[in-house]
Amino acid sequence: MVKDIKLNLDKNKKYVVACSFGPDSMALLSATLKNNLKIVVAHVNYHKRNVSNFEQQSLTQFCKENNIEIEVLDTANLTVSGNFQEWARETRYNFFQKVCEKHGAFGVLVAHQEDDVIETYLMQKNRKNLVKYWGIREENEILGVRVIRPLLSYSKQDLLDYDIHNKIPYSIDESNLTDHYSRNKVRHNVVEKLTKEERKSIISELKKQNRTCEKFVPKISYKNFAKMTYENVVRFIDFFMVRANEHRDLSNKFVQEIQKCFETKANASFKITEHVFLVKNYDDVEILCSEPNYLYELVVNKKAKNSFIEIDFSMGAEDRGIRDEDFPLYVRNVNPKDKVKVKDYFVEVRRQFINWKMPTHLRKMWPGIYNKNNELIYVPRYRKDFTDNHKSIFKIDLTKIGNR
Repeated sequence: MVKDIKLNLDKNKKYVVACSFGPDSMALLSATLKNNLKIVVAHVNYHKRNVSNFEQQSLTQFCKENNIEIEVLDTANLTVSGNFQEWARETRYNFFQKVCEKHGAFGVLVAHQEDDVIETYLMQKNRKNLVKYWGIREENEILGVRVIRPLLSYSKQDLLDYDIHNKIPYSIDESNLTDHYSRNKVRHNVVEKLTKEERKSIISELKKQNRTCEKFVPKISYKNFAKMTYENVVRFIDFFMVRANEHRDLSNKFVQEIQKCFETKANASFKITEHVFLVKNYDDVEILCSEPNYLYELVVNKKAKNSFIEIDFSMGAEDRGIRDEDFPLYVRNVNPKDKVKVKDYFVEVRRQFINWKMPTHLRKMWPGIYNKNNELIYVPRYRKDFTDNHKSIFKIDLTKIGNR
């Protein structure tokens, strides 16, 4: 029997409590009062059930008795467009955003609980979804609203027990008792029949899956990439695109084109979206978020700097084979067809790039130093783990090239 609910929330912040007058959200509302949190209640009346007005009135009365501010959105005069569930979600969160702004609230508290987590996870598995996160997050952002779910460690039965013990009023949504919806079927036929041990096992499995997701890095060896299934290639790309705020549906055919190209080429680049590229550079496959390559030129007498290059030749640059009579210097995108002197002979820069195994996306941006007569006299060496031991300073921030 759960008699108390502990909420690990900042008492100095104000929160909006999304409340439908169902048992879960009423347990959350009651817990915020017991935990002495600063709150305002937000309720949406969709008029979809006969008891909708009764629930609004009952919740309003509860708030009045407990000195809680309440904001109500009555949708009776709003026009539903498209799928009702999608429309309702957008309408609801737009409303929550306005309530947050009006009351200076940190975020919205939502009463999702452990049963919801398990249902979502099982449905994700059944559908073989390619997901960024298994189950339900404790906190995320929806339509610009910070959403916090502090009850995910409590089961639905825990919350019902809490309501009964503390004599908290609530209403049951009868549509949740039917099997008309896929989620309800999973809830009634699977989740409600799980033992405590089975629930624990599922939650443990879910957390393990999410730990794997959190270890995502946008770069892997080609050897491992070549072994990846279609689903894992999509997941690999999609994880990055979520972080870059990009989206694209990746067909099996498109992924096969990438894999076929990468099999036959040492260096290749595939455009996923306008700003996201999947690139093979010899032994590695990497996802890049790139802006269009741009031309640049720095004039160097002693010092010069742009967004990714820093130069300081004030103490001379003889250690790079640069003489006083070469000044002023011009630093710009090196032309791969230009030749640079190496020891006693000249080599095309393109050949140097190949020898250095330079990633393709760096080549268009790589700098070369040209003297006052426009002759290429120096190209900084590229290596994965190269340490510049020169006394003169010529720093290149690789993380800024292509906005990676």
